[in-house]
Formats: sequence, C-alpha cells, structure tokens
Amino acid sequence: MLVSLENLESALRIEDVESLIAGGAPQDEYDSEAKEIFSALASLSADKQTEANIVVILSLVWAKTFNLSAQDTEKRIPAFQRIAHRLL
Repeated sequence: MLVSLENLESALRIEDVESLIAGGAPQDEYDSEAKEIFSALASLSADKQTEANIVVILSLVWAKTFNLSAQDTEKRIPAFQRIAHRLL
C-alpha cells in the first residue's frame, strides 16, 4: 500500500475541502471519509494507486458523504487532485 491512513487523514485536514475545520469543526472531521477512502485504496494493487484513481475514489466518497451533485463534485476536483498529489 502506497498511501498510509495517517497521511490521508493529514492531507484531508490540510485541504479542508468543505472548509469545515476552518469553520470550527474538530481536526478529525474527515476521519470517517479517510477510512472509507483508505479501504477503497487498499483494495487496489500498488500499480493502480495512481493520482487519477485516487481522485476518482475521493470524488465518489465525497459525493456520497456530502450528497453532492455531479456539478458540485466537479468543482472539488482541483482539491482532490491536490490531495492525491500530496499522497503520492
């Protein structure tokens, strides 16, 4: 596994995609999403843990968790790309 849960949690906190932490939410605000993303990544072989695949997984988890439309999810792609880049 290329990505560790700790690095994923840290990347999500740093990016704060929904600005929840900036708005006063606890630092562990995105930990449940991190666990779901980490589980999805763990099911991929190391050669499939690419930036593009991480962005897809982030998009799917985010859309489901935050009940986002396709358009709202699309707006977050740059943030997801920064997270994926930070992880690799």
